[in-house]
Amino acid sequence: MVEQGTYIRDVQTLEQLSQQIEHSGKMMANIDSGVCNYLYSVKDALDRQLDFIRERLDDAENRLSEAEGALSSCEASQVLVPELGEYVPSCLEEEQAVAVARDEVADWQHKYEEAQHIVRECQSDIDDYHSPSGGHGLIENMVHDQTPKATRLLDDCIGKAQDILASDVEVESIQSVPFLSYNPVSEDAHKDNSYEAFRNSLRGFFK
Repeated sequence: MVEQGTYIRDVQTLEQLSQQIEHSGKMMANIDSGVCNYLYSVKDALDRQLDFIRERLDDAENRLSEAEGALSSCEASQVLVPELGEYVPSCLEEEQAVAVARDEVADWQHKYEEAQHIVRECQSDIDDYHSPSGGHGLIENMVHDQTPKATRLLDDCIGKAQDILASDVEVESIQSVPFLSYNPVSEDAHKDNSYEAFRNSLRGFFK
């Protein structure tokens, strides 16, 4: 059976436990702050990368628009030369520029969509971490609710144990009971008489 109660010798251990719980709460708060700062720094870095890709995509789309405009102008200026059996001027160079620009736009568009997906996942992870059931919510509950509650309960136990240690336990003196009072001198005399009688009996036995 488990014994219940407070052992006075455990007061120092309870004090150390209370201090350790409080210290652990502060450490967890520091860890939570570091995690939050890290998550937001990652999100900021991803946002900057997303902005960079968006700018490159905008540039590629502008070059595509210019290339398509040049091709349109070239095609508008073409005339058929019967002797050659083809249109002049040739717009092959403009067509190639449009094809290159379209490939560049498609490449940056793919990168931008991937970057958007990564940023959304990062934001989702941040939201999960800051939810009541996430790491931040659990640590907040531990630091601001559970840790103070635990230290209050321990401090209450410590206070009661210290009160016991500081109190004086008085036992009623035997001399306060009349019929149990004794005379040290008469007790010594009784011991002396008993010893003398025992010694005399031994002498009679060995005669």
